[in-house]
Amino acid sequence: MTTTNTNPTTEATALRHEIFSAGFLPAAGDAEPQVDQRTADWFRAVRTGFHEQPYTAPEVARLAGTYQVDGRVLVGVYDDEAPAPSLDAGIPVATFAEFRKTLNTGAGNLVESHLITVVTVRPSHRRRGILRRMMTDSLDRARDAGLPIAALTASEATIYGRFGFGPATTLDSVRVDVKGGLPLVAPPEGQVVAVDPASLQELAPALFERFHASHRGSIGRQEAYTLRATGRLAEDAAKDDPTLRAAVHLDDEGTPQGFLTYSFAGWNTSPVTMKVRDLVAATAAARRELWRYLGAHDLVERVEYGAAAPDDALPWMIDDPRRVTVTETEDLLWLRILDVPAALRARQYGADGSLRLRVTDALGYADGTWEVSVAGGTARVDAAADAGPADLELDVALLGSLYLGGTSVRALAEAGRLRASSDEALARACTLLDLPGAPYAINGF
Repeated sequence: MTTTNTNPTTEATALRHEIFSAGFLPAAGDAEPQVDQRTADWFRAVRTGFHEQPYTAPEVARLAGTYQVDGRVLVGVYDDEAPAPSLDAGIPVATFAEFRKTLNTGAGNLVESHLITVVTVRPSHRRRGILRRMMTDSLDRARDAGLPIAALTASEATIYGRFGFGPATTLDSVRVDVKGGLPLVAPPEGQVVAVDPASLQELAPALFERFHASHRGSIGRQEAYTLRATGRLAEDAAKDDPTLRAAVHLDDEGTPQGFLTYSFAGWNTSPVTMKVRDLVAATAAARRELWRYLGAHDLVERVEYGAAAPDDALPWMIDDPRRVTVTETEDLLWLRILDVPAALRARQYGADGSLRLRVTDALGYADGTWEVSVAGGTARVDAAADAGPADLELDVALLGSLYLGGTSVRALAEAGRLRASSDEALARACTLLDLPGAPYAINGF
């Protein structure tokens, strides 16, 4: 997740930028691990940036441990010349983090990508170029490492387009009326069993990897998701969650095919509500049966779920589709193409064909004209040898939005966001670039 209100107009040359990893102090005997002061101050700045209370020392240690597992690189920006009575100069005025996970780009391709998160800038330090420098330095590191795609999730939708990011996936929040049960049309398959969340330590990541490998748009999960699944990381605090419940779907051979974590919203909710924390299914049958299980809880009248796909089959599972109400649709994954040939070679395609593509990029990473030729589902991408007209011209942020098939070429053309040289070129671009079904990422970062 990222947040900032910065609109930089001048370069932040007077500030100190540090890049580091979450660090721990040497532990003595059986003492609980403690993070070093720089790490603790960085987390304090993050919580302030998101308008949250500071973490306790044990909470910081637990989160810092997950950061180490993920290999997160942290950036802190410090103002050593802030006048009294400013906060301690050791507390950064801006934060930023980056790490790597794979992105499923379709057709079974998992591409290592550059993930950006926890971006904050203190209100007193706006318009000093802080965000621009942190972002461009990070994108430079990704490009130099040969990573073709950067990704983030944005708390504010108007900021990251200027850095070349475009919204690429969406999620629906749904509420499901389960009064009297949830009658599914299909007959039951296998069984769902209640489990202790702690038992998901190995199973949850393994099932997610199967989901990840089969769903275009899925992004690799960080360690925190395992802690959440096992009840060691609460929804609103970095500590154990005693309210968490869990269940696993077993197929007819007894093999786990999906898992579910959820919690009761309390008797003061009306209607009485159960909230899904996580639902990961490696098969369609597992997804159906986990929903059947959710609808079988006595006294519960509603189930709420915040990570449904835009084309979720859930309404079609039920004898009365009106039991499912979409309450909100939000963007999740934003993509930034850094290397056009590498990214397009890794992409899935709807058909074979060719296209001359002009990409404009104010930051220069992806700017150029490219000859794209797809045969047998495999793309060849070469820099254009001449300055002739392109079939399709668009900004790199729009290429990010088109990349996973989350929007269509024609929709962007009708919105006036891209230019085609002719109706024939537009039709050819639609045939080549549009993809069936919606991309589906179920986790942020």
